[in-house]
Amino acid sequence: MCTSQLNSFIEYFPKNNRPEITGLQLFWKNEIYNLFTEFSEYILNKYDLRFGIPVWSSKYGWTYRIGKSGVYIINGIQIRQEGFVIDGILVDGHENYQSALNYFHDLYINKEAWFHKKIAEKNKQQIQRNKNRIKREQEELLNIKDKIIPEKYNIFRWPSKLDIIKLKHLYQMDAAGIHDNILADEIGLVLYIRCKLGKEDMERMEQSIIRCHNCNANISGTSDFRECTCGYQYSFREYKRSYRKNNMPTGSAAKIFESFISNWEHAGIYNEKMLLIDSLIHEFHRSMISGTINRRVAINFMDGTRKNIENILNELAR
Repeated sequence: MCTSQLNSFIEYFPKNNRPEITGLQLFWKNEIYNLFTEFSEYILNKYDLRFGIPVWSSKYGWTYRIGKSGVYIINGIQIRQEGFVIDGILVDGHENYQSALNYFHDLYINKEAWFHKKIAEKNKQQIQRNKNRIKREQEELLNIKDKIIPEKYNIFRWPSKLDIIKLKHLYQMDAAGIHDNILADEIGLVLYIRCKLGKEDMERMEQSIIRCHNCNANISGTSDFRECTCGYQYSFREYKRSYRKNNMPTGSAAKIFESFISNWEHAGIYNEKMLLIDSLIHEFHRSMISGTINRRVAINFMDGTRKNIENILNELAR
């Protein structure tokens, strides 16, 4: 799609097509995109603030908010072909970018006390909601305790994450001109399985279906308690929590997953596989440095602390 054929951001990204960071890169020329990502990194590093998921406005299309924990200092950042608008300031070059930074600093100073007060209020409300939820779930568990087989209840086996030491070794071997087909297959398969199951399990849960981790059968139903024909039992609620706790990949990078799944299934020679692995690692790095994606995609796939993952991605990017 060519931006010159479109009159506005709304046409490029209509209501049913929420923009991803890669879409903004295609929509803008490099200078504006670079300023946008630089701004997102600036507010993250200086104020510990983030861009929220874009929200739809009938007047401006998809707009962005800046804040944290569901509290926003700025709402409605507009996206235009010539730049992005922060409370009336059109950032279309470095001069206006500096003006936007100065404006944001003053705004943050003025709203800082209010901002932290609102976050504290939200946290207090969340604590009470959690207490109510725990009490409700304990009561529900008591009602089904006679049905539960402890050794077969909520036994989850999610696919392994990528060993970052092995990944680094693969890149070192490749740089030396050594094609380690076995290691490339191992790493590619880890990425493939997490991509595929992450996507498929999310699609199942959206239809109130879960996958049995013992026999891989689909278990449908309307109640929280689910029992597979193989005898294993699950709480639909705990299944979803376990999915999130284990960082199974979904959400903002779904299109990347779909592309990798499809291409990996048809990859043959070492060079094809290495190219696919490298393209996914590149996306991990881009999501890490963008600041506009709420969750850094690499956490879904790579085993290690956030800092270690960031370090290996920066190293491989060089």
